[in-house]
Amino acid sequence: MLSLFTGILLYQRFSEYELSVLLSVLHQGGKKVIYIGLDDQVVKGEAGLPCIPETTIQDVDLELLDSIVLPGVDDFEHLVGHKGLSDFLVRANDNKRVIAAISSAPYFLSMSGLLAEKKFTTGLTAEQRDFLGTFKEDNYMDTQVVVDDTIVTAKGAAFIEFAFAFGDRMQLNYQKEWYRWAGLGPLGP
Repeated sequence: MLSLFTGILLYQRFSEYELSVLLSVLHQGGKKVIYIGLDDQVVKGEAGLPCIPETTIQDVDLELLDSIVLPGVDDFEHLVGHKGLSDFLVRANDNKRVIAAISSAPYFLSMSGLLAEKKFTTGLTAEQRDFLGTFKEDNYMDTQVVVDDTIVTAKGAAFIEFAFAFGDRMQLNYQKEWYRWAGLGPLGP
């Protein structure tokens, strides 16, 4: 049986920390990952980490992906209405492939029409959502993580819970207790 990949989207100013636990969960679960750029240029995260995409949104074979993850961006003005990203997400949204977005990244799902009939959360404020004009506010849930069928969304501060929700949705075998330190964290004392 062909082993499928999780595609991790990389774009300028992506939030590295929002991927940290998720990448660890994927590694623990034996899930293969491919890093996908908007183009083939080096991408720098918001903390300055330079990353080289392995493929692009134009060149990736969607048949090799069973899931896609979009990290948030501290300043996403350069991605507002990005046609290439939107077209990629529309092509990828087949209701079988899990698509997950954290922090500001649910905007990319919204601008592409993927949240039209889905419950969601985001780190964007009500004013920001209203200004962007693509969100269906009736579907917004003020909670840390929302899983609605094949769509997973989360607020940026919930990056550990986001990783767990994604890992659980993908039925990965990983150890949640590994991420607990000195009785602190999302699992509590």
